[in-house]
Amino acid sequence: MRDRLQIVVRSLSNAPTDAALAAAAVLALEWAAPYVDVSLGDEGPCVIEPNVNAAAGILRLRSEKAERLRLAARAALQIRDSEIHLVETSEGDWGFAEELDPWSAAGLALEAATFVASTPVGHALSEILNITRMDDHRAVELLQNSQTWASEQIDQVISQAATENPRRVADLLASLSTEVEALSDTHSVLKARYQADIELMERNR
Repeated sequence: MRDRLQIVVRSLSNAPTDAALAAAAVLALEWAAPYVDVSLGDEGPCVIEPNVNAAAGILRLRSEKAERLRLAARAALQIRDSEIHLVETSEGDWGFAEELDPWSAAGLALEAATFVASTPVGHALSEILNITRMDDHRAVELLQNSQTWASEQIDQVISQAATENPRRVADLLASLSTEVEALSDTHSVLKARYQADIELMERNR
């Protein structure tokens, strides 16, 4: 198993708005650098705190995972079928007695019918959650913001790793090159198999 660069995303506070932002930051970083292990927490070799530009990372969620998060958030708060209406305070709180972990906060935000924001991050989340088309100009702009933020963080992590242990970065690049070659070989095999199946169907018509 190859050694991977590790990034820990730390929420700015325990407030659900900041928790949801932390989850969005993880998704943005995973999208920008799938060769890096990204997790949520407080300690690690490289700890990053997100800013509002990371918020659109929540749009990177695949639909099936988003649905699981929605259902898990409802279950955690014992909310069944009623609509969820979030009203954010100036401290980023949503008025629940239970403390929400980042993924539950993200799921609850996704499930909310309305989100009345009070903080800059809350306003960003509210705008993002109202997006219905990913090809919309504003959606593209917000996704680019999150991509730029994530890429800057990755650059800093790699730069730091290269300064502390240049050999590790060289090994990482060599490992990634090998992995890409393996994926390319697999793609070639699948493409050849697919072509053979097409030819076989043509002959059997």
